[in-house]
Amino acid sequence: MPTRSSRGLSRRRLLQGAAGVGLAALTTRALAPQAFATGPYPSDGPELSKVSIGFVAVQSCAPLIVAHERKLFAKHGLESTLVKEASWAAARDKLASGENHATHMKMAQPLGGTMGVLGAMPTPMIAPFTLARGGSAFLIAKPLAGRLTTDPQTWKAVGEEFAQRKEAFTIALPLFQGWHGMMFRHFLANAGVDADRMFKLITLPPAQMIQNMKVGTMQACAMVEPWGVRGVTTKIANVVMYGHELWPNHPTKSLGLMAQFAERHPLTVRAILRAVHEAAVWCDDVANRAELARMLAVPSYLNVPEPQLLAALSGKLDWGDGRTADEPQNAITYSVGTYPQRREFKWLMAQFSRWGMVEGTVDYDRIATNVMRCDLYDDALQDLGVAAGVQDDTPIALWDGTRFDHTRAAEHVLEYAVHNRKL
Repeated sequence: MPTRSSRGLSRRRLLQGAAGVGLAALTTRALAPQAFATGPYPSDGPELSKVSIGFVAVQSCAPLIVAHERKLFAKHGLESTLVKEASWAAARDKLASGENHATHMKMAQPLGGTMGVLGAMPTPMIAPFTLARGGSAFLIAKPLAGRLTTDPQTWKAVGEEFAQRKEAFTIALPLFQGWHGMMFRHFLANAGVDADRMFKLITLPPAQMIQNMKVGTMQACAMVEPWGVRGVTTKIANVVMYGHELWPNHPTKSLGLMAQFAERHPLTVRAILRAVHEAAVWCDDVANRAELARMLAVPSYLNVPEPQLLAALSGKLDWGDGRTADEPQNAITYSVGTYPQRREFKWLMAQFSRWGMVEGTVDYDRIATNVMRCDLYDDALQDLGVAAGVQDDTPIALWDGTRFDHTRAAEHVLEYAVHNRKL
């Protein structure tokens, strides 16, 4: 049963929000000194007048670009600087160092940072706004067209051929523990394959994937548009499956902030969230689609031709094998489903546990609450007339019949036949 989030936080509660979920005692050493240069102001304006915000060159960054270009950050009292990051790791590191105050992040990154995945030092982060849904593409090199299909058994067969020739079958991921990596692993597990053992998994920035596929250094990859469109348009790759074919309306990116920064600068966070929300609504207005494509196409942002951006924004699908479809309902979206959903964060945590990226028992609800910070979302947007967020507790249904009930997250981890658990 969906539950309605509380609304109307008082100023005192807002300032104490992080402490209310147990974050006040967390370490501050990951933040640079400038992150704490100012204290609470007596007015309703943000504590900081200038903010630096990171982004990576994929289409899910659009709300941040629009909030900057259309002066929405300025409308809410912030002078914004956008910083184009070379990779998701760079975006994370510059947030943790304090060089950036907020950043475009893979949805798994604030969770992974907070939990210390893959043996990293836990670095508490929050993700109070989902920046984008949909727009994912899973690609294969053109020479493998027809051999690799949506049947994971075909991947197993080709992987075994590569192994017999002592060649590496390489799959590029934007982030080792990101949504695309987890979906690739889950997909291949349907054929009894442990992707980490049969294939060579590497990380690359999305903008570099197509070129690497062209020169033959990798056979498959996954990312958010427009790089899927670009791979097909340049005839370098085929789309073997789109993200919505695996998980309809899947979440891809979050607005990430350091937990301590949000505790110290709640009014700055509120201003950022308001500007990004208004930008997301603008992005999803069909009347603005052409202007959005022009805005994103420039070299300082995505550096991709406008027609390729428009294709992804409009839901014009092309698998590269002769099949095309016009599915606007499956285009990338920005303003629908921005409220952080517990079931989605817990699915990612369950995959961290399944693939041995974290050890021991996971406190799913506590971590999800700390990272999602739904109270910040509701407080920021209530004055803009946005209804309080609602948690969707419906089990997540994937293409293969898997159903993930987040209230049974720990049990689900034990049910996967293919895994690398470290419980």
